[in-house]
Order: sequence, then structure tokens, then C-alpha cells
Amino acid sequence: MQFKRRIFTYHDDMTDVAITHPKLRALYDLWNAKRGSRQAPPRSDFTLEELRPWFGHLMLLDCLDNDEYRYRLYGTALVGIFGFDLTGKTVSDAAGRIGDKPLDEYRQVVRVGAPVYASRISPSAREYLQVDKLALPLMEGGVVTKILGALYLSDTAEAA
Repeated sequence: MQFKRRIFTYHDDMTDVAITHPKLRALYDLWNAKRGSRQAPPRSDFTLEELRPWFGHLMLLDCLDNDEYRYRLYGTALVGIFGFDLTGKTVSDAAGRIGDKPLDEYRQVVRVGAPVYASRISPSAREYLQVDKLALPLMEGGVVTKILGALYLSDTAEAA
């Protein structure tokens, strides 16, 4: 398998985010509609039925103290893709498996309170994979309390 080298694409404002993966674009559009005039919506604004199209590829992280994040949910499709389940683990504890980039991405989401979209190479249990990832802030009382994310392989039929 050959990888296309792509750089990170971070978006730290509320302008139109250039998301190339159609499923991630649709998730961003849902998040954007839910936020309305707010900086970001709370988790309670989303129903399971609304999130169903992304089941298996979703991640939900709790924002803890000291720039730490815990995977409350790590989708079953992600477990299949990467070969490990991060549910219940902190990002720092998982760094040996997932590298440093996810922690940087989540810190950016919280620091700016805006989406981060990344197209990059990611380690798995078997090989390095080209992925497209979207991380979205969820806010309560003006503070990012959770991050809703989704991740897909870049070069799959799902991306078409």
C-alpha cells in the first residue's frame, strides 16, 4: 500500500472548514448546525439517532484536568482498523500506540474551542495508515468539556 503524504490541516476559527472526506464533512455540518450562534454545542444537543451514520468511527473524549483526555467511546470500526481499543484509556497512556499527534490535536481543539481536521499518517497495531480525522469541541458553560471525533481511512471506498 502506498501513502499519499499530506500535511496537517488545522482550522482554528469558524470559517468554512475545508474537509475533504464526505462523511467527516457531514459530521462537521451537523455539529455546525447544532452550534447555531454559539461557539460550540453541548453533548446533550446530539441524539444517538443523529450520530448513527458515524457509528463505529466515532470517538468521544472527556476533557480532564492538566491537558489530559480520556476516551469515553472508541468505535468498533476503529478497533478493527487499528487493532486496539482505547475506551477508558487516557490519550497519554495510549501515546505508545497512537503517537503524539492526537494529544496535540485535542489540545488545539480545547485551546481554540474550534474544530481540528487532520489528514495524516497514523500508527496501528499492524502498520502505518493514512487517515482523515475530525475533532469537534463540545462545550458547557463556555468551556470545552468533551471532544466528539471521527476517523476514517483516507484511501477506502468509504471516502468515495
